[in-house]
Amino acid sequence: MDTLSGAEVKTIAGLRVISHQGHIIMSKQVTHLGFPWPEFKKRIQIPRSWIDAHNEALRQGLTPRFMGVYRYGTTTVFVDFDPSTYVLRKANNSAAHVATNDLFQAQVHGTFTRVDARHNRLTSIRGDRLAEYLDTGQTARDPHIETLDAFNREFVDGKRVEALRAVSEMHDAAWPDRFQGEWPGFYLEFRLHAFLGRAGSDHVRFVKTKGRDAFDYDLEFIRKSHIDFLGDLKASDYKKPETPGNDADDIRRCVEQYGRFWYVIYEHSTRHARDNGDAATIEWNEWKRSVGYVKRTGFDPLSYARRFKESVNFFRVKILEVNSANFDTVLGDFTQGRQPSGEARALKVMIKKRYIDNFLVYSYEPGIGPEEESSRAVLF
Repeated sequence: MDTLSGAEVKTIAGLRVISHQGHIIMSKQVTHLGFPWPEFKKRIQIPRSWIDAHNEALRQGLTPRFMGVYRYGTTTVFVDFDPSTYVLRKANNSAAHVATNDLFQAQVHGTFTRVDARHNRLTSIRGDRLAEYLDTGQTARDPHIETLDAFNREFVDGKRVEALRAVSEMHDAAWPDRFQGEWPGFYLEFRLHAFLGRAGSDHVRFVKTKGRDAFDYDLEFIRKSHIDFLGDLKASDYKKPETPGNDADDIRRCVEQYGRFWYVIYEHSTRHARDNGDAATIEWNEWKRSVGYVKRTGFDPLSYARRFKESVNFFRVKILEVNSANFDTVLGDFTQGRQPSGEARALKVMIKKRYIDNFLVYSYEPGIGPEEESSRAVLF
């Protein structure tokens, strides 16, 4: 292996491997899954012989590694698959998956780590960083993600957020959107804004009031006192396979200008008031009237009854990066009908959750939602 000075070939449990400073490296070429899978889905095959070599390496006090090798032009990216989830499988020839975005992130940042939908941990490493990665076991840490991770550990606390409690908090702070029917998303904005104010972050800004001709997004990610790139907050019901995004032309221009864009998505389970006799809807409308807010059409105790959320549980956070390598894969276009004037509304993008592995850069789920999982935070 040319990138590892002093590495040598040896045999362990009958398998030829690369040995480097206590690491036993088993490697295969990264290839596309093939038709009908999307182009971004790639993999290596893990044969039974790797499991045997893995177990023998552990018995000898060595560190076994399952590694994929991807070459494109003059660039080489290695993908280090944590073996712990693969050695438990009974299949003789299981697959370890990697996405095009994993390779892209390593090429740009040097190293990149994430956990996929099946809880497998993988790290992509640019060739010139492989020796350092093996020697130290460290990957680069992103201060933007560290800031949001700190907020998530406070906000995603396992407790259901009741509607009246949330809107009352916003009202006490004179939050501009305290009377909006879709309160969960605005409550998320309110809490993040308050957290950043207390934390005094130099890396993430929540932008409530946008300047003229500025992009209409919630988040600015700062590096050395300047805007590095932009992002947007989304609150999404976990049952929905897609999440509406933003104006398609604006997103494309934003990626062209800054190189990347982050969707920070907070998934929640939902209880609708309509399933509980509309009691929460009536309580909400009466509360609004009690604090002096009445619609021009007059008071209606069942206003917004069909859609009003009695409570939500924010249980999972994902940061999705849109960049030049994945833009046309992870986002689909959708239209929203016509404006009252009859003109067609601007084309928007739709975030396709089934393609999430090709633009996931961070996930956090402390095991409190409907799909019980242990917590994880992935930084690069």
